[in-house]
Amino acid sequence: ALILGIDRFMSECRSLTNFIGNAVATIVVARWDNALDTAALHHALNAPTAPGAARPATESDMD
Repeated sequence: ALILGIDRFMSECRSLTNFIGNAVATIVVARWDNALDTAALHHALNAPTAPGAARPATESDMD
């Protein structure tokens, strides 16, 4: 039971690491090919979050 609990957490960590790696690689390759639009990148990274996006999760969200 303990291994299953740890594996779920580690699986989420692996997924997050994979996602971040893919995002960084996309930016690096675009920059390398001189295809990176830095203005659009800064706009996307600095855009405000959607209304309600910062709302904490509740028990009803988990069902």
